Amino acid sequence: MFYMRGALIIAGLALTAAVAFGGAHMGPGEAVHPWVQEYTAGQGNIKGDVDTGKYLEIDERLEIGADASGMAVFKDPAAALRCLEEKYSKGIELIRREFGLLPPKFDFASYKTYGWQVTAGTEEERAQALFVSQFMDIYENSFLISD
Repeated sequence: MFYMRGALIIAGLALTAAVAFGGAHMGPGEAVHPWVQEYTAGQGNIKGDVDTGKYLEIDERLEIGADASGMAVFKDPAAALRCLEEKYSKGIELIRREFGLLPPKFDFASYKTYGWQVTAGTEEERAQALFVSQFMDIYENSFLISD
């Protein structure tokens, strides 16, 4: 009985540390790769072909720039994540429920991966989940350390 309780305490502490570490290093804190140039596909060192207008039509908080290496990033990643949570909560909840995830600010890489793969929910929820994955594809560029 004592060993079981000790194991549960250790597991709880490990989970708490993982959430705290993940929250500190995976946004929406200070971006590791902030925007330093405008994102114009096909220009200069810009990588990819992101339709920045599509994001701006949704909300001005989803404004996209490029980091020093030319990758698309949100100009204000924290504001962009808040916008996503406000406007796409059904898609976020569908992904979280179907795959048993923590909230996006603690596990954005999983939302990028699993949003494309949802099978449950309404058509609107699935469409939102797809957008969540597309969003996270850009959002992660601000935080992941590149080679």
